Amino acid sequence: MNQLRDKLVAAAERLRRTSEEINTVPGMQAQAEAMLDRAERLTANRFTVALFGAFSAGKSSFANALMGDLVLPVSPNPTTAAINKIMPPDEAHPHGTVRVVLKSREAIEQDVLRSLAVFGLSASGLEGALAELSKIDVTQIPPTAKPHYTFLKAVTKGLGDMTAHLGGELLVDMQAFKGFVAKEEKACFAEYIELFYSCPLTDQGIVLVDTPGADSINARHTGVAFEYMKNADAVLFVTYYNHAFAQADREFLLQMGRVKDTFEMDKMFFIVNAADLAASEEELQGVITHVEKNLLTCGIRLPRIYPVSSQTALLARMHEKCKLAASAEKVYRQRTQTAEGEPLMAADEAFKLSGMASFEVDFLRFTIEELTQIAVNAAVSEIRRAYDTLGEFMRMAQSGESERLARREAATASQAAARSAVEALVTTSQERDLAKEREELVYYVKQRLFFRFAELYNFAFNPAVLKDDGRNLKQALQGCLTDLLRSISYDLAQELRATTLRLEKFINKQGVSLVQAWQKDVQAHASSLTLAPYQSRQVETLTFAEDLPVGPAAFQPALSLFKNAKDFFEQDGKTKMREDLEKRLQDPVAAYVATGSEQLDEQFQALFTEIVASERARVIEQIDAYFTGVFAALDMNVDLGELEAKMNRVAAELA
Repeated sequence: MNQLRDKLVAAAERLRRTSEEINTVPGMQAQAEAMLDRAERLTANRFTVALFGAFSAGKSSFANALMGDLVLPVSPNPTTAAINKIMPPDEAHPHGTVRVVLKSREAIEQDVLRSLAVFGLSASGLEGALAELSKIDVTQIPPTAKPHYTFLKAVTKGLGDMTAHLGGELLVDMQAFKGFVAKEEKACFAEYIELFYSCPLTDQGIVLVDTPGADSINARHTGVAFEYMKNADAVLFVTYYNHAFAQADREFLLQMGRVKDTFEMDKMFFIVNAADLAASEEELQGVITHVEKNLLTCGIRLPRIYPVSSQTALLARMHEKCKLAASAEKVYRQRTQTAEGEPLMAADEAFKLSGMASFEVDFLRFTIEELTQIAVNAAVSEIRRAYDTLGEFMRMAQSGESERLARREAATASQAAARSAVEALVTTSQERDLAKEREELVYYVKQRLFFRFAELYNFAFNPAVLKDDGRNLKQALQGCLTDLLRSISYDLAQELRATTLRLEKFINKQGVSLVQAWQKDVQAHASSLTLAPYQSRQVETLTFAEDLPVGPAAFQPALSLFKNAKDFFEQDGKTKMREDLEKRLQDPVAAYVATGSEQLDEQFQALFTEIVASERARVIEQIDAYFTGVFAALDMNVDLGELEAKMNRVAAELA
């Protein structure tokens, strides 16, 4: 793994040396500067690996196995979990430093009010909201609302100690870090936590992001999770050996299924943790097949699935460092089937046995190695472009005087013609294509939502919540409706986020085509000029409304169809209510999608205009720079010997 970082640093050095060579050549200063920028990015390069999975899937255990030590404590509750980033140490943050970024008072207030609304309660202000907590009847809390109640209790307990720090950040040590992860009354106030920790993973510039479970109740976590899913270099989804996929897992995996085709390379890895629980190879294969089928229903085909025992892997890593305590050694012997008194199994053997060795080989080969090679190849292409330009200038400077005069006259006309061609390109049809793509993508959002409606409805209105056991059924029905409306707005927002990513891919393809069209126009007048490739834009993901544009009152006639649990589940009560709700939801869903479509239209039209203007300016700048060099060569304003020496030194960077 160490060679990967070295490769990037070596490529950066090659760029810096080439930049120094060409910086004094007329017309090549902009290219020299671009090389330095790329070198800077390579040196500071970070690979981000995002870890997803439901609460209790063993994510922390798996992360510890990747790092080779007991670094992350287990969070007690998905409702309060913060985002943990394990970062390479730097000068400002030595090994073991922890930076805790705390939520603002406004963010905490929004979270509290949103959780309070689950119980049909509202308030103004944070303290006022927490005072409402006493009105909640603990015996009447449905399962889906329990995480919200736990969160509200945690905020109440910790607010006194944390008030002074809200909106700020704290630098703490590892001991305090464990408190922020493990204690709910602290964890619920953390926006994210950065742990600067040196281990084989981070020493390669890899940042490991441990996200809250897919079942986190924090509304902002949905958007943050999407950003990591989109921007991470690798996405690891951890599921536990004998756990079925929960609804929260399924929602997350559906989103992965929606966006996977927009990624340039397959960056998803699926981990089946605690594989050592399998009684036989056949049983293990059965679980893997079950996971494959579940992923297929979420639109994820041919997944890379790795059965692992993260506990065995971690014990192997610790044995390698001679850090096995007596209790850990006992577990290690059990896992490796080594009798008391026998020599312990070698660490590398146990690591292979855990399944982690097989995963790590593929993980490094298909993501980090490949991404490193892509970055190095781009650097080499940049150096080759500089070499070709130097060669062209050399040939011009070596030509006879009469030829140089004729070529100078032709070059003046060519520069003007190339500039005119670039200015003349009309992009009206591309604008129409972009609008059409957006309309088509948005059209199917509403259709897909109602295709899933029965599933969402059945999950919200289920027998576990609507029991005739003395509970307040009217309140329970309202809770079911709240769950349904939230799951619908959540699904629509996720669909629109996925649409953003598809449009980002589409507009970047347009950007590539635009530069290719200009390349063709330019080469008609300057055959040796190769334009720098289009740099893909990363689009900021919009924030979509958390709720449908309609209140619960609009659905009371549908809820009034409920007579009792027996009629609802055993007769046709459930079907009647579903059909009624589906009709009443048509307009609010259409309005939500229309608003989202307007947001996307505004964002992408503005982006398209910016791309055309900035790329046009960039191409014209390259034309002018190229001809500055051409005129210098034709006017003999260059030292031929020095130019040749520079060419040879740049050629050496390509060897």
